[in-house]
Amino acid sequence: MTFSALSHRGVRVTAALASALALTLAGAASADAHGSHGKHGTKHRHHHGQTQRVLATGLVSPLRAAVAENGTVYVSQNFAGKLTKVRPGKAPTVVYTDPDGNEVGGVSVNGRVVTFTVTKSNDEGPVDSWLKKLYPDGSVRTVADIRAYENAHNPDSSTTYGFRSIDPTCAAKWPADSGPATYTGLPDSHPYATYALRGGWTYVADAGANAVFLVSPRGRIQTVATLPGIPYTLTADAATGLGLDPCFVGHTYWFEPVPTDIELGRGGRLYVTSLPGGPEGDQLDARGSVFTVSARSGRVRQLVDGLLGPTGIAVGKGGSLYVTQLFGDEISKITLRRSGPVVRDFLATSQPAEIESTRRGLYFTDHALADPPAGRLVFLRQR
Repeated sequence: MTFSALSHRGVRVTAALASALALTLAGAASADAHGSHGKHGTKHRHHHGQTQRVLATGLVSPLRAAVAENGTVYVSQNFAGKLTKVRPGKAPTVVYTDPDGNEVGGVSVNGRVVTFTVTKSNDEGPVDSWLKKLYPDGSVRTVADIRAYENAHNPDSSTTYGFRSIDPTCAAKWPADSGPATYTGLPDSHPYATYALRGGWTYVADAGANAVFLVSPRGRIQTVATLPGIPYTLTADAATGLGLDPCFVGHTYWFEPVPTDIELGRGGRLYVTSLPGGPEGDQLDARGSVFTVSARSGRVRQLVDGLLGPTGIAVGKGGSLYVTQLFGDEISKITLRRSGPVVRDFLATSQPAEIESTRRGLYFTDHALADPPAGRLVFLRQR
C-alpha cells in the first residue's frame, strides 16, 4: 500500500475504498482487534450462548440495516445502489433501486417511513449526496441536499489535519502523492448513517464531512458536532514501513475522523462509531473509536478507542453497546460502568458491518465486503 492512504481524502467509504481497505487489511491479524483498547476501555473475553438464524444471503455490501417494529428489516446494498426489504418468513424484495446507480446507504426507520441516503461519486470520490425517505405507498422523496449544506458551511474548516507542528524542512519531504503535510478540513460529504426520530427529524453521521448533522422534516440542516482529529505519533517502525523520511519519527499526524454509524442513547446522548482515517491493523494498529455526542450541546468525548474498523453500533438492554469491527472480524460488547467502559469479545464473524438491537434480539450483517458478493443478514437471539 502506498503512503497516500494516510491522506484521509483517499479513505472514504466507497466501492473502491471498500475494496482497497479489504485488500489492505486482509492480512491484519485479528489479534489487533482483540488486544488492549488503548487509554479508553478495558478489554476482556466473554462468551454467550447464542442462537443464530440467517434471514438473507448473497447481499452486495450490506453496510446498513434498520428494523421496523413489526420485524421487517431494511438492508442497504450500498454498492449495488439498492434498498432491500426482508420480511419474516418471506423472500427478500428490492424496494428501491437508484436510477443512476448511485450508492444507497444510511438506512433507518421510524414507524412506516424508511430514511436513507444516496451518494453520487466519481473517480475522485463523492460529489453529491442527499437524504431521502421511502413511504408506505412506495413513493420516494428527497428531503435534503446534504452536499450543498456541506459546501456552504464546511463545519471542520477550522480543524487542522496532518502535522500541526513540524519543521518546514521536514514537511517538504512529505510524499507528494499524499496531499499537503498540513491542511484544514475541505468540503466533502458522504452521509453514511442516519437515525430517524419521531416527527420526521433525522440525525446524519457524515463520513466525508467528519460531522453529525440534524435534518428537519422540511430539509433544513444544522450541525450538531464535528468529531476531533485522530492523533498518531509516528514510530521508527511505522516510518520505515511506510517509506517515510526519518525526520517524521516522533511527530504526530492528525487524521480525519470517519463517522460510520449513529445511535441515540439515554438522556439525549448520541453514540457515534468512527474509523481513524488512513491505514489500520498491522501498519498503524487498531485505531477506530466510539464517541459520545451531546445532542444538546454538541460536546464530543471519546468513549472507546483501539477498535479495528468500527462501522456499526447498537444500544442494547441496560444501555450496553454492541459494535461491529469490520476489519477485526468481531462484534464487541461495551458495558458502561462508573469506572469506565469495559469491552468484551461478543461474537466472532467475518466482516460484520451493521448491528441493530430490538426486543426480539440482535440483527447484524456480515461478509459485507466478500467477493463474489456473499453478504448476510443474521438474526441472533441470546439465551
